[in-house]
Amino acid sequence: MLSIVVGKIHFSIAHIIISIWILGIIVSAFLLLFHYYRLHRLIHQFPAAQDMVALSQFDRILKERHFASSRFRVKESSALSSPFVTGFIHPVIVVPTLALSEKEWYYILSHEAAHYLHGDTLYMLLIELLRVIFWWNPLFYLFRRKIGIYMEESADLLATEHLNAIEKMEYLECLVKVAKQSIHNPLLSYTGLAFDGYAKSELMQRYRSVMASIDTPKTSQKKHGQYGFIAMMLLVTFLSYSIIIEPDSQPVNEPNTFSIPTEGSYAIKAGDSLYELYIDNTYIGTFEDPANLPDIPIYEKEDLP
Repeated sequence: MLSIVVGKIHFSIAHIIISIWILGIIVSAFLLLFHYYRLHRLIHQFPAAQDMVALSQFDRILKERHFASSRFRVKESSALSSPFVTGFIHPVIVVPTLALSEKEWYYILSHEAAHYLHGDTLYMLLIELLRVIFWWNPLFYLFRRKIGIYMEESADLLATEHLNAIEKMEYLECLVKVAKQSIHNPLLSYTGLAFDGYAKSELMQRYRSVMASIDTPKTSQKKHGQYGFIAMMLLVTFLSYSIIIEPDSQPVNEPNTFSIPTEGSYAIKAGDSLYELYIDNTYIGTFEDPANLPDIPIYEKEDLP
């Protein structure tokens, strides 16, 4: 096994790699908790939403989805320009101070509620915990981004599944309107536990997904296909740990130990703690501890002829 020697301490390459991996897990976990704490501390400071139009439309959504209103909290912030949802047991929807119509609030809040209805907040928690473990794997970051886009598309499809073609077009116009006013908040990306799908690249894919649903109203098959792809990507990530690259040629087995015959062997004391080993009158080398040798004679140098 390859190793690195520092002084008298030997470090194997495997131990070094495992140590770096564990250190990365600790750092990644700390950063996740730190950003999660910052986000929820920020949300805690936001006041409850006061926009009666937005609240009335949200109550309508809860009744349609058969959710208890006490399960959700709706907060408002002038510091943010796009809505987002976060939380697992008691989710929080944060809405910006935008001038939207009743229909526009209905479309936007339907999308945020769909994330919770579909269990996306729990999925994202699992993905972020896996990211802490697979922090070193660039494939996982690619999969994480793809998963986020698929969740946004699925929330769109769930929010628009009972809308007709004209209403779906209005829904898309509303997304574009909000996106034009949105300013990307890096804190939401750092945690990965809040949904903020109004970036330009994500919005284009969401737009195409809803447009496709106008021609193909059945969304359940697409949603299942998306999450099947998510499962496949995670499986590939896990399987990357089972791949072992071996060298083309087998290493030559060289002996690193030998046995000392008791017959024809002897040692000569060359110093206070240094001994010379001879086998059949041939000098072999020096050693310090005679206790590890078999029962062979040890001579003083002055006793030799």
